[in-house]
Amino acid sequence: MKNLIKISILLTGILLISGIAKAYYSLGNPGGFVNDYTNTLNQEQKTQLEQKLTNFEKETSNEISVVIIESLKEDTIENFAAELFEDWGIGKKDINNGILLLIAKQEREMKIEIGYGLEGALTDAQSYWIQEEILIPAFKSNDFHKGINEATDKIIAATKGEYVPSLDKPNTSVWEGALWFIFFGIMWLSAILARSKSWWLGGVIGGIIGIIITLIKGFFFIGILSIIFLIPAGLLFDYIVSKNYNAGKAKGHIPWWVGGSGRSGGGGGFGGFGGGMSGGAGSSGRW
Repeated sequence: MKNLIKISILLTGILLISGIAKAYYSLGNPGGFVNDYTNTLNQEQKTQLEQKLTNFEKETSNEISVVIIESLKEDTIENFAAELFEDWGIGKKDINNGILLLIAKQEREMKIEIGYGLEGALTDAQSYWIQEEILIPAFKSNDFHKGINEATDKIIAATKGEYVPSLDKPNTSVWEGALWFIFFGIMWLSAILARSKSWWLGGVIGGIIGIIITLIKGFFFIGILSIIFLIPAGLLFDYIVSKNYNAGKAKGHIPWWVGGSGRSGGGGGFGGFGGGMSGGAGSSGRW
């Protein structure tokens, strides 16, 4: 019975994650490397940051985007950053050399999101140090330009192989580690079911899980209940991810949580980003 309860909780989490993905709202096309939707930075500060990031892209082809929004609107900073990264396609396609610094002022949260291709150059530990030692102190003093300017300097230095200090995050609990494992497992399963042509595969997977529970527990009654519950739950999950995948495909933007790829955008004189992807690496926190 305990296993059945755990599976029920897991599937509830799956459905919640499917719903969370809808919380993201599009910011439209980027107007440059620096996109401040809150007027936090003055024009001189924006111009200085834009020029620095433009020169960096010309020199290395790496793309750093700074985005300041007013609110996440009930989304999580991690989900919003991942969705925005894929929506704009920060970094070059196939190289995935983009980095996003997202700041949500109302929630007082930030996220450094790193493209696949730069995960070795800018580590999670370095991102965490930048967050804790540069961004948080500056933001607490309401000096956003100082924090962003110094943080981007350190990000640039790290990608060039220069020394940037590291700071290990506090140890996560076993439960937190398990939740992350489940989360990425769900993403993997979502990507498979969303692209399958069948409408029944989710139900089959649910039934297989029910059979496994029966073999583990050895109780016929629990096994029957598991199968009865998990088959329709699997079918429902398959329907949700497939529907969202097809809707996203029709709009030209497949959600990241079903393995979507980024797309480049453009606005004004800015040519847009190159179509890169991120893997969720980096660091997030509050000030």
